Amino acid sequence: MPPSVRFSREAVLNAAYQLIQREGPAALNARAVAKELGGSTQPIFRLFSGMEELKQAVTELALTTWKDCLRERLLGSAFPYLTIGMSFLLFARDEPELFKLLFLRDRVSDGSCTDYNVNWGIPLIEDSVKVDVETARKLYERNWFFCQGLAVSIATKYIPCMSECTMRQLLVESLQGVALQLGVELPTIDQCKDI
Repeated sequence: MPPSVRFSREAVLNAAYQLIQREGPAALNARAVAKELGGSTQPIFRLFSGMEELKQAVTELALTTWKDCLRERLLGSAFPYLTIGMSFLLFARDEPELFKLLFLRDRVSDGSCTDYNVNWGIPLIEDSVKVDVETARKLYERNWFFCQGLAVSIATKYIPCMSECTMRQLLVESLQGVALQLGVELPTIDQCKDI
């Protein structure tokens, strides 16, 4: 009998991550992960209590990927509140299946609603635009609703192809529209420059 192949927790996690990244959250099952590993399902259940624990670990890895991407884009950003939105749109475009895993699920029912709470963007607006916290919250929330809708349209291919410049332009126009509605003056923003 040939020796059994031993897989590490990290190997199983990476196989599941790559599977979801390529085929989406619905593709995650023990047989598919085993096939991705080139082995049996046994290591999965030896290293994880079940598929729910593996899915949670993949979700945490995807969240780390998203946060690292955002953190990198925020370094030296002249308009951090727009950088958050632009990073979200680019994540939806570049990693649509991971985007779906993180942002297109019922987070209240699974108890993770606060895990992805991005309201930390409010202080960025407050500092950058020099407005009170309530106005910053309104600017953030109203623009975020637009951004979320656009990101979902991009990730689900409802909008099949959109240039980065067009994404920026739409994001800036949305924020400017909300600011105008709230009577807030924003700094001048070049719509097709890096934000």
